[in-house]
Amino acid sequence: MKSYKILPIWRIERLKGGYFVLWIEDTELAAQCRPGQFCELNSPQGIPRLFKPISVFDVIQDRVAFFIKTVGAGTNALSVMREGDLLQVIGPLGTSFPIPNNKSIVLVSGGVGYPPLAFLKKHLPSSNQVRFLHGGACADDVFPCDECFTVDGSAGIKAFVTEGFMRLIETRHVDLVLSCGPVPMLKALSAICKANGIKHFASLEAYMACGVGVCHGCAVGVGSKGDYQRVCVEGPVFDADDLNWELM
Repeated sequence: MKSYKILPIWRIERLKGGYFVLWIEDTELAAQCRPGQFCELNSPQGIPRLFKPISVFDVIQDRVAFFIKTVGAGTNALSVMREGDLLQVIGPLGTSFPIPNNKSIVLVSGGVGYPPLAFLKKHLPSSNQVRFLHGGACADDVFPCDECFTVDGSAGIKAFVTEGFMRLIETRHVDLVLSCGPVPMLKALSAICKANGIKHFASLEAYMACGVGVCHGCAVGVGSKGDYQRVCVEGPVFDADDLNWELM
């Protein structure tokens, strides 16, 4: 159940490469957040009505964390906030990842697709076998995981994360892939999964004007009949087989 709140920032952690983790404290919000969901965030001192959709990165007791990269006006306004500053929050929003049991699972993230999968990994039951692959442009874009890949080779293996996934499935049975990242990565990953009979759920990143399903600005193609669904309501987590990747 989504709600609108104005909450003080409990803590801010500054990371490498323009990344930071913003923590807020709210018992109701913390109890409702599920892996894959997001909140709309805005600084009252920032651009009016410019909320940014940010995935939930972690929940510890009554505290909720958002893992953010400074890339534009909205995230820059969030990056200059300080502990105790008031933050506008709408959420939690969207759908969450499935939580299976007794499966061989691979988590695949690229760039700022990392936070929801890091949160998801904490929630997957121990009956599953889980491997977490993450890729980025350089060392500043990779964070704790089982295998990391960088385009420039400055950390981990010099390769795209999708290349690492292809090598992994040559030696390991995989039942399910759960992913988040840029569309080209997800599109390539979806093709690999389909060719190998692997179930795949993807969390899409999209620009959103409202985040609550009113504006339809984040709609994506589904099926073969030209239908559309909203990333903010029917997503962000979709069955990859339902998405029309040619329309993205």
